[in-house]
Order: sequence, then C-alpha cells, then structure tokens
Amino acid sequence: MRTKKTILLVDDEPELARILAETLETDGYTVIPRPDAEAALTVLLNRTSVDLVITDLQLPGMSGSELAEVLRKALPSVPIIMLTAYGSVESYIESRSMGVFEYINKPVRAKELRRIVKTALAEPDAGHAPQASHRMRAEMLPLS
Repeated sequence: MRTKKTILLVDDEPELARILAETLETDGYTVIPRPDAEAALTVLLNRTSVDLVITDLQLPGMSGSELAEVLRKALPSVPIIMLTAYGSVESYIESRSMGVFEYINKPVRAKELRRIVKTALAEPDAGHAPQASHRMRAEMLPLS
C-alpha cells in the first residue's frame, strides 16, 4: 500500500516548477512535474495514481481551468489547487465553482503552499466526491 502522497504539478514555467517540486519533495511528497495539461493527462492515462493536482491557470494549449474540468469529471475525489499570476475575481469564482480546492496568486510562499497542500491532502472530501481509486480510465480523457 502506498503511503507517500503523489502530487501532479502542472506549470509551464520550468524554474517555478522546479522550486515548487523541491519544496514539496522536501516535505516527503512524490512530485510529478509536467509543462502542460496534455502531458499531465498522459501521466494519468498511464495509470499513475495521484493524490493532488496543482496546476497553473494559464497553460499552453489546454488551460488550467479546462484541465480542472476534465479532472473533476474523471477524478472527482482528487483535490485541485489552482495557481495564477493573473488572478481575477472571475477566474477565482469560475475555479471555485468547478470544485477547485484552493486558488492561489503567484508568487506563492513556501509556507503557504505547504499549509494548503497539507490541508488538501488531509480533508477526506477535498475533491468533493468519494471515489475508491485516484486513477483515470483512458475513455475519460479528451485525448485523441
């Protein structure tokens, strides 16, 4: 049985992704960084089990909001944290209405990120729906 929590980190800024991954790995998490939503969905298509998704709002190709929408349908019990350097009331409301656990403006402080990740992983209903497995079935993905 898996005890170490796995976080899928989706951000197209390589340096920020590296810093976030190092911060979370220091806390004992396994972090899978990916530069875009399509690469993140490929990880899930390969049956990798994740406990949390952290995604940037603005990504090349599929946006973080679109990714969150796909994940809500396919992995309703996995909490999602949305990061953005371009926060607005509208994107906050949209994210929260899609069931995003937390919406964070960049730059994010390590202490704040750690607190939010710990809370998201500790709350049994953080993803808003019970599900036995955090693995995604291929037919649920919008990939061709």
